Amino acid sequence: WIHLILNNRREELFIVGTAISSEFVYLVSPGSLTPDPERFGVFYVKQTYAEEVFDMDGACNQITGLLAPEYRDYPDRILQSIERRLDSYGVFAKTPRRDQPPTRFLNDEITGLGTFATIMPVIFLAVAALVLNVLMARLIDQQRVIVGTLKGLGYSNAQIFWHFTKFGGLIGLIGGLIGCFLGYQMAEFVTDLYHQFFEFPNLRNYFYTELYLGGIVISLCCALVGSAQGAYAALRLRPAEAMRPKPPKQGGHIWLEHVTFLWRRLSFGWRMVLRNVIRNRLRSAVGLFAATMGAALLMTGFTLQYCIRYLIDFQFEKVVNSDIDLSFKDERGPEALREASRLPGVDHAEPVLEVACEFFHGPYNRKGGITGLSRNARLTLPRDLQGRTIRIPDSGLAMTRKMAELLHLEVGDHVTIKPAKGLRTLRSIPVAEITDSYIGLSVYAEINYLSGLIDEEFALTGVQLEMDPRPAAYRSFYREVKRLPALQAFNERKSNIKNLMDTMVKTQDIFIGLVTLFAGVIFFASLLNTSLIGLAERRREVATLRVLGYGPWRIGGFFLRESMILNVFGTLLGFPLGYALVWYLTYVYDTEMFRFPLVVPPLVWLQTFALAILFGLAAHALVQRDINRMDWREALNVKE
Repeated sequence: WIHLILNNRREELFIVGTAISSEFVYLVSPGSLTPDPERFGVFYVKQTYAEEVFDMDGACNQITGLLAPEYRDYPDRILQSIERRLDSYGVFAKTPRRDQPPTRFLNDEITGLGTFATIMPVIFLAVAALVLNVLMARLIDQQRVIVGTLKGLGYSNAQIFWHFTKFGGLIGLIGGLIGCFLGYQMAEFVTDLYHQFFEFPNLRNYFYTELYLGGIVISLCCALVGSAQGAYAALRLRPAEAMRPKPPKQGGHIWLEHVTFLWRRLSFGWRMVLRNVIRNRLRSAVGLFAATMGAALLMTGFTLQYCIRYLIDFQFEKVVNSDIDLSFKDERGPEALREASRLPGVDHAEPVLEVACEFFHGPYNRKGGITGLSRNARLTLPRDLQGRTIRIPDSGLAMTRKMAELLHLEVGDHVTIKPAKGLRTLRSIPVAEITDSYIGLSVYAEINYLSGLIDEEFALTGVQLEMDPRPAAYRSFYREVKRLPALQAFNERKSNIKNLMDTMVKTQDIFIGLVTLFAGVIFFASLLNTSLIGLAERRREVATLRVLGYGPWRIGGFFLRESMILNVFGTLLGFPLGYALVWYLTYVYDTEMFRFPLVVPPLVWLQTFALAILFGLAAHALVQRDINRMDWREALNVKE
């Protein structure tokens, strides 16, 4: 049993079941941004009961319909025809399914997911293919004598090529199978996450066979492409040449040695390190590319995390400063403001008038609303991107930049509005100010001026309250506000911030954790692979240095310098790429409901650089372990 205030009467109802509808998939109260089921919900009752309790016998205030298939994708013409026929009844709004807030929010969310589902695999598969290419080149160098012998015994190039290609294909197959398993688990996690915010009739994670087969095929193709170049090197070997051990690489000057004023100042160790980095061009390029991609991912994740916190701070610390927002069912007069200001715990109250309307400018039109604020309002302060307060004009509109862009408006232009209430007369109004906001399409006007536009002397649809911060004052306020029959919605600033932090920040923190893990895998695996291959190729060189008196830690320092050169330069190259990725994501998420600010503080660069160095040191730790364990006497033996 539950008690509801219906048409100013307290009614007792019995809950017989639960139901959902498409327009309430993402259920938020008026003035709120995130679902808050503890304070707002929708109840379904029988139509005859609703007609009786609301004194609307045989009447309705909303019509829903299903269009014929040929009109379903193009509903505007039908809706315009319906609006003309029902104009005498006063059509408040016509809303196709695509314009319902939950549908728009879901479409924006799916678009964002699609972007991440493209960017992340492309980066990973590109790095994996390049790393596999280096690995195959090293494998063929190790087995060149075997390859030459097989060719001498009559094995064809196709047989040898297929043999090495199978090696890469097996890696791609196993990696694809592991990736499918992990992908299914991540999809399960994301599905459970969406259950916290959306009400779907049946949202479950299904195993789509064709999707996972496609993933395995892509993994196989990338592995085969990565190994094909290395396998092709085996075809170029002539049998007589291949049956001899590979001759040492030819030395010679590198281009850096021609910069004499710098080269002379370098120690022996740095000269050796730089020669190895520059002479092994392919291996160095792969390490550089992997570090660039890893740094770009890290920077993207950290920047988005900061952007969301900046968005919440901008909206609830600079623009909206009220502690409590009350919304009424209908327009009220000044007495509602006076009554709200007398509620227990209220220190200050300001009126708000919300007017739904359509905006027209030439061929462009948009649905939206105008928020009427008092001239000296301090609980809602429109601002620009620099945080400066934008005044509410005495006449005209202060329009959010996103809305102005959609309507192709600038300061001084006139926009035609058609209010959804009152006489609904078309009015041409100047755009006096442009504001900035990251949430919604806010348009502001002075409340008396806006009241006149809907043919009212002074009207309000809500009240913003500044509260006494003591808990006892809040408790008294809650007890009293529950008795207000005209109240439609109740929003608390602390709850809004908490819900946003729970929905956006916590979700984003999980995403940042995954991005950091993925970037760490790229850094760690690529640097470790490059260093271990270099160590395997230079075992005699390392053993020679041990004979000359170099300790294992000093020798490891040479390898550390090589990996850190690639790591540092790759990270520096990753900074502009990461910034470009963030810009692209802010462009993708530049929607009517949410927009991400493009803010990159210095801390993001420092965090990215520090983690890149940390991942590089972690990879080198395994290389150093192998150097410490190396049997340098055995490495000096001549191989027959």
